Amino acid sequence: MTDCPDQLISLVPPGLHDTVANYWHDWTAACEREQLTSDIELPLLGKHWACSEFIARLCIRRPALIHQLLAEGMDTSRSLEDYRALVADAIAACNGSEPGLMEALRSLRQQEMLRIAWRDLAGADIEQVLAELSDFAEAMVALTLEHVYQQYTEILGVPTADDGTVQQMLVLAMGKLGGHELNFSSDIDLIFAYAESGETQGGRKLSNHEFFLRLARQLIKLLDEITQDGFVFRVDTRLRPNGESGPMAINFSAMEQYYQSQGRDWERYAMIKARVISGSDSDRQALEAMLRPFTYRRYLDFGAFESIREMKGMIEVEVRRKGMKDNIKLGQGGIREIEFIGQTFQMIRGGPMPELQVRSILQVLSLLAEHGFLTTEEADSLSTAYRFLRKLENRLQIERDQQTHSLPSDELSRARIALAMGFDDWDALFTAQQQQRDAVARIFDSVIAPDQQVENSVVQSLQLFWADTSNNEPLQQWLAESGATQAQELVEVLAMFASSARIRSLSTDGVRRLHQLLHGLLEKIVSYDDALTLLNRALEILSAIVGRPVYISLLIEYPSAQQQMLELCAASHWFAGKLARYPIMLDELLDSTELFRVHERDELATELDRLLSQVDADDLEVVMDRLRQFKRNTVFKLAATDVIQIHEIWDVGAKLSAVADVVLERVLQISWDAVSKRHGVPVCIVDGEEYRPGMAIIGYGKLGGFEVGYGSDLDIVFLHDSHGDKAYTDGEKSIDNSQFFNRVAQKVIHILSTRTHAGILYEVDTRLRPDGRAGLMVSSVHAFEEYQRNKAWTWEHQALLRARAVAGSNPVMQEFDRIRQAVLTQPRDPAQICTDVVEMREKMRAHLASRDESSINLKQDTGGMVDIEFTVQAGMLLKASQRPEMLQVSSTLEFLEYLAQADGSEDAWFSDDEARDLAAAYKLYRHLTNKQALEIELSEETIQSLQPHRERVTEIWNRLVVAKAKTS
Repeated sequence: MTDCPDQLISLVPPGLHDTVANYWHDWTAACEREQLTSDIELPLLGKHWACSEFIARLCIRRPALIHQLLAEGMDTSRSLEDYRALVADAIAACNGSEPGLMEALRSLRQQEMLRIAWRDLAGADIEQVLAELSDFAEAMVALTLEHVYQQYTEILGVPTADDGTVQQMLVLAMGKLGGHELNFSSDIDLIFAYAESGETQGGRKLSNHEFFLRLARQLIKLLDEITQDGFVFRVDTRLRPNGESGPMAINFSAMEQYYQSQGRDWERYAMIKARVISGSDSDRQALEAMLRPFTYRRYLDFGAFESIREMKGMIEVEVRRKGMKDNIKLGQGGIREIEFIGQTFQMIRGGPMPELQVRSILQVLSLLAEHGFLTTEEADSLSTAYRFLRKLENRLQIERDQQTHSLPSDELSRARIALAMGFDDWDALFTAQQQQRDAVARIFDSVIAPDQQVENSVVQSLQLFWADTSNNEPLQQWLAESGATQAQELVEVLAMFASSARIRSLSTDGVRRLHQLLHGLLEKIVSYDDALTLLNRALEILSAIVGRPVYISLLIEYPSAQQQMLELCAASHWFAGKLARYPIMLDELLDSTELFRVHERDELATELDRLLSQVDADDLEVVMDRLRQFKRNTVFKLAATDVIQIHEIWDVGAKLSAVADVVLERVLQISWDAVSKRHGVPVCIVDGEEYRPGMAIIGYGKLGGFEVGYGSDLDIVFLHDSHGDKAYTDGEKSIDNSQFFNRVAQKVIHILSTRTHAGILYEVDTRLRPDGRAGLMVSSVHAFEEYQRNKAWTWEHQALLRARAVAGSNPVMQEFDRIRQAVLTQPRDPAQICTDVVEMREKMRAHLASRDESSINLKQDTGGMVDIEFTVQAGMLLKASQRPEMLQVSSTLEFLEYLAQADGSEDAWFSDDEARDLAAAYKLYRHLTNKQALEIELSEETIQSLQPHRERVTEIWNRLVVAKAKTS
């Protein structure tokens, strides 16, 4: 061993001392030869040499280079612009000579790889290291391409489209380079494209195809060819359309046709990382827009699970065949499994959730935890493992600048890697990496679970039955043995389903997948009391989704989703109908915690904002679709919670009202923005000052009283506060303020009530506005107050009790509150009020109550909900002048509480017993009304149990209202 300074080996374990000493001998000789004096920090130099033969050999071969880099400073990272400047200088220095260019690029590569390797081993953040490697490669590709393009256009002419547009070559960076996560010694995966066919102008005539083919080949040669100075980057182009048999460069039209007709799932998977790194901005945007629908399906794509499994399975076969269990990229629990987890969710959900359309796996994992697809612990564990394994992978490659992903088997390399990773010895490093990989493997197996194989006997019985539905004995026997009490009837229903045209048109694979799903469903269905009804409802859903394999895959992959679907369908046909019409709602069944979680108003608003932020605000059709999706999914989850867990009726009404409030807020804003974009915003002059009036939506009835049901319309009134002079909008196409408000109101009604493919948002009723249908669509607050004080009927003041400002301008909402308080606290004649209330109730009963004894109208029949509401409203109109604080609320149940809590018993409208009985009846009626809206049939026993409540409500109604009316 050649003697070396003690400082040089102070950070190096004994087993590597000889290796470092040998480097020192060669290094000192090289420095003497180039007359360099070494002032390098020896402990760090010795450690880096011990970790990396690449660093040591390059330092010895080019000692001036490491002196130069250390003098510049290794602490500062380089940006893409820094690298572009370095590459540009290298290209400029070669004076157009191809050999000179190749030498300059390779020399720069050695310099920057030495610098990055040094920074990595010195403890630079691994994400920063991978980013620098990616930026360096991108700069190399883009600047070299620009140089070659300039040379070729001077000789061959400028490639142009038929319309004369100059064409450039776009480089699509794939894999780690596309994801900005390039390895130290990685290939770079590239796809070359150009926008349009045509030919060159100004030189030798060539087709654009031939021009860009030559350009691509020359670029690859400059980067990939091995010379005495090595290479720049190994270039792999096999990911292009049709692989090695496909053209090296392809135009957009041919590329789009390929991906639409032949693109495979593994190519979609690869495209998740794709990033365009050259070309004009317009061409880049066009290429990205063209590839996005191929990569990300518009709807949830659960069929990706099977494709991911197949890809992973092929890799596992290869790993076993080549004995790669120590491969930290491809082996079990390796880097590829982490990427599989993230990119599987991206393939499945990236279409409807654009926020998942990112390239960084660490960012994807964070988003998956944020949205609840992974737990925080799972995401953290995967992120930690990814950083550890990528650091280990990088340092394996830094050792000799070789593209390897396997743990070493020789003692020297093991000692080097242990030191590079900061471990005392190889065993400690091996244990640590195995712990990380074991954690990844556990999560991978739970998320990308192995395909569940059904029992052969069941598969065979379904196959026999499907081939000939008369051969039903094996299936019927299996059903009976599984606990079905109606096995024959179940088989008959299945036979009708199997013989339908939609099922007969399925492919062989489609039938196989359907059998697999049916097996899981039938096993569960037979345990229900009314299995036949449940099977019919389940098959209604399957008929709707059988042509869309993504949903079949979803239910196969998630048995818990099957169970939730059956639970809801067993409770009500309403759920089966919703899922059959809108299969995308099956996604809501994946997470039972989320399904049964009741969201607060702020959370609802945030969720709606998220959905709307993903679409162009000017595309009203898509905006309307998102609004309907939000309402549909939210109400579906609330209904599921209601039928499975049975929440308090007040909770249901309040939550459904909150959904309506949030929708109305956004719809009013959307409508206001649309009209003001065309006409400007309203302005008026009040007392010589400019005032900008606003408008508000007032909710009446169930909406106003926080009592919205599943089938409730929205009773709304529009108010504005424009007054004074010069009441016009301030846009170029100015209109009168009243016209502006009217158009906004019409827009609101259009968005809410127009029937689209996604249904309607809400049925809207505006007849409670002043003068009803004959009145203006939008009233001023002044006109509204005048009407309420001087023209409104008693029934309109009853309606005003259950009214509240829902959305819009705060000043208008405050004015409404003031008017409501002032109008409803006026003293009133008890006899007249009761007479008016009774007359209105009798008119309603005559027109709306049940016509025969076999049916029941919970709302309008004698002793029903309206009798309770009218009794309460009569009391409120009579007592509000004495106790105005009662008007702080607007719901029937809260009114009941106030009316039973007067200061003195003689002032109370109800006794405590009466209030309690009315509240109990009202809650029951509301609950049963919601059940009816969900198509849950009321049992005869339930109907009979209502009679005591109806009698008690009628008794109180007669005592408090009818008796007082008769005395007038």
